[in-house]
Amino acid sequence: MERELLKQKQREGIEIAKLQGKYKGRKPIPIDWTKFGQLYEELKSKKITARDFMRKMELSANTFYRRVREYESHNGIANLD
Repeated sequence: MERELLKQKQREGIEIAKLQGKYKGRKPIPIDWTKFGQLYEELKSKKITARDFMRKMELSANTFYRRVREYESHNGIANLD
């Protein structure tokens, strides 16, 4: 019960901070889109694996797949795989 009250107060505090522009979350990881595009082409031509791509770009799996979707939608690429 006490824990729930504490969590509720925390949520309220975060909401107030967001409204005041003080709580903005984590900054996005910067991406070199030129290098990303080159590696994307290698990935699609099966010259490298997704794991190799992630290592070269120093991305976690979640960030990698999110950025791939972002790259494909921005460049009008339909994912047929």
